[in-house]
Amino acid sequence: MELTVRTREVPFAFPYTYARGHDLSCSLVQVEVSDEGFVGRGEGAPFESFFDHSADSVVAQLEGIRTRIEQGVRRSELSTLLPPGPARNAVDAALWDLEAKQQGSRVWRLLDLPEPVPLEIMATISLAGREQFLRELQDTSTRRKLKLKLGSDDDIARLETTRKLRPDAELVVDVNSGWDLRTLTTMLPILQEHDVSMIEQPVAARYEDGLRDLPHSVPFIADESFASEEDLPRVRERYDGVNVKLDKCGGLSAALRIIGRAQRDGLRIMVGCLPGSSLSAAVGFHAAARAEFVDLDGHLWLVEDTQPAMACDNGWLRPPTPELWG
Repeated sequence: MELTVRTREVPFAFPYTYARGHDLSCSLVQVEVSDEGFVGRGEGAPFESFFDHSADSVVAQLEGIRTRIEQGVRRSELSTLLPPGPARNAVDAALWDLEAKQQGSRVWRLLDLPEPVPLEIMATISLAGREQFLRELQDTSTRRKLKLKLGSDDDIARLETTRKLRPDAELVVDVNSGWDLRTLTTMLPILQEHDVSMIEQPVAARYEDGLRDLPHSVPFIADESFASEEDLPRVRERYDGVNVKLDKCGGLSAALRIIGRAQRDGLRIMVGCLPGSSLSAAVGFHAAARAEFVDLDGHLWLVEDTQPAMACDNGWLRPPTPELWG
């Protein structure tokens, strides 16, 4: 086997603003694992505003196991070689892609999954200024599912405006740890009044013990508070569901294990993503088929996507082609 690692800095088509920050671009680490003429591809998205990872640190992790990969590493060994995160995700994806090509098959067949069908994804409305906020609402006026970023002083006004302009939309909100327990308690009846389907990461980790006994009808979904399978026992005592992101948990193999275990524990499943290209979205698509909430729009934020790109028609994300991945 031969390992190739490349990094890309890709600007966003519009500023990405949320409760904990503001970003104009993302770094991507793309991996190729080749063997006897077959090439498997994968991608890690070390989004520094979310992780304690940089692109350089992910590359260093990959270089640290280069010899083991090129000796012919198995997917089952990756959890002993790399921690959960973008580096393991990239290699895991490349090995799945490589195996599918070697066998003349598709990853969904190797996983014994149903043949993929288009999935309806959310459109993200960022925590931008009012002019950009209204533009994003206009740009998504035909989308059925919206994810509204909250965590600012004008949350109620943003929520009211969204519902006034889009009374028909299925609406979820993402607070990105932007509230404390008092704010959450105040907002809960307002969210219910505006028919919000769920709240993603309502409070920061330091407040989440208070979620145990907080009455609520709108489900809480853990994102920043949940990364890998080891977090499930803690999270299920505080949240109603988990946001599974391949760059957090370490790839498709880990994501499918987590989804199975979380569902057995009675947790609701969201499959999300960090900003990444269609190569990332193609892998996440295979996990998202088992999710209630699908948030795989990161590739739509980029000025320049990987080619061939994932096709998306008015919020319906089509399965990846063999030329892209899997």
